[in-house]
Amino acid sequence: MTLLFNLLSFLKYQKQKLNKSPRYLFTRRVIRFLQQPNISVSIDLKERKRLIKFLSWHLIEVFNYSFIDKYIWRHVKVEFDDNNGLSYVYTDEGHRLYFKRGMTKQEVNAMYNGLCLEQDKLSPHNYCFNDLSINENSVFVDAGAAEGNFSLKFINKIKKLYLFECDSDWIEALESTFRPWKGKVVISNKYVSNYDDDECVSLDNFFHNKEKPTLLKLDVEGTEAEVIDGAKQLCIKDVKDLLVCTYHRTGDEQKLSHQLKEMNYKINYSPGYMLFLWEHNHNYDLQEHFDFRKGLIHASK
Repeated sequence: MTLLFNLLSFLKYQKQKLNKSPRYLFTRRVIRFLQQPNISVSIDLKERKRLIKFLSWHLIEVFNYSFIDKYIWRHVKVEFDDNNGLSYVYTDEGHRLYFKRGMTKQEVNAMYNGLCLEQDKLSPHNYCFNDLSINENSVFVDAGAAEGNFSLKFINKIKKLYLFECDSDWIEALESTFRPWKGKVVISNKYVSNYDDDECVSLDNFFHNKEKPTLLKLDVEGTEAEVIDGAKQLCIKDVKDLLVCTYHRTGDEQKLSHQLKEMNYKINYSPGYMLFLWEHNHNYDLQEHFDFRKGLIHASK
């Protein structure tokens, strides 16, 4: 099956190569950039060679590594729950993962494959670092939970889970997914930040009179620094692990690393890089229109 997926990707590449599509031409420009002896980003030679090898027969993607082939063409069995009118899939752990109301089977299939691609063990977006401190006493905070796929993976291993999701359309799906564990799951339809009002909550204030979290996972569309700022006391005293997205904005890797090191965390990064294109037009200046970024930080004590 993997050989078939590789062949399909190769044929797609060849078609756009023959047509000299803007995406193909941009892919070639990225390769030439990576071949320069002194590029403007700190990607070591071994990593550059991996990226060049992939881009030599793939079109440019956010994730430019061979593990993506097994997800791009994969078909997932999507079920429909007559009791609540929501579609769901079974995860590798055998749990039902529900999706937003009204999503088609094709949309669920594409989204779930995207989630699995992101959480592949070789992915720059994989939260599951080998040295995470997770046990029966762990209290998770998932800020920017969306569908809750990451937290669902560990739900049977932890003591308590707090899900924060600002998109109201996800709340119904989250409630359905985590209904079997509703006694240890709290779902909040709020933004997490460094202040409190009708829409936002800071974690220091939220947990003032509650059992303190041991792990924070933050995927909040570029406001990760503000969330950490609003959780200073928790980070100093209680939180052993933070999983923090660094790809939403240019420079977040350095900014967030500095912020966490000041609180005496040890910093590790996920493998590889994510690539963000600002424009696809091949006439644009290369270095001004794409950005290699680290995907995640694991901060630990």
